[in-house]
Amino acid sequence: QLAGRWFLVGVASRCSYLAEHSHRLEATAVTVTVPDGQILAVSTFRKLAGMCWEIRQRYLPAQARGRFLLKGSGYGRKVDVVLGETDHSSYAILYYQKGHSISVKLYGRSSQVSDAIVEKFEQHSRAVGLSEDLTYYFPTYG
Repeated sequence: QLAGRWFLVGVASRCSYLAEHSHRLEATAVTVTVPDGQILAVSTFRKLAGMCWEIRQRYLPAQARGRFLLKGSGYGRKVDVVLGETDHSSYAILYYQKGHSISVKLYGRSSQVSDAIVEKFEQHSRAVGLSEDLTYYFPTYG
């Protein structure tokens, strides 16, 4: 049900790089496929330094439905991904946890979502201690 095209609408995070470079955010599109019926193949397209880049990731299914594991290179480079809330046709809110650090991301089937969905995203973010000053929204152009 998560398969298809998504747009990264917003992210709430304590990431210092994001805070320092939030003025340079670019529209970001994501395509999700499920090639084997379990693993999510996530292809992220974004502009960086005037060029389009594709980042490919594989979200491995974890013990429970709606939970995934994103493995990075090196020791301790795993990210737990949890689907917090979705209606599959318009939005998805995902939690990303690496160690003690947590981020919340809002994806939309279009680059703009309703105010009600934004409010849900902000509620999820506040629930894990991420206030509005740690929330960044992506442009809808590009």
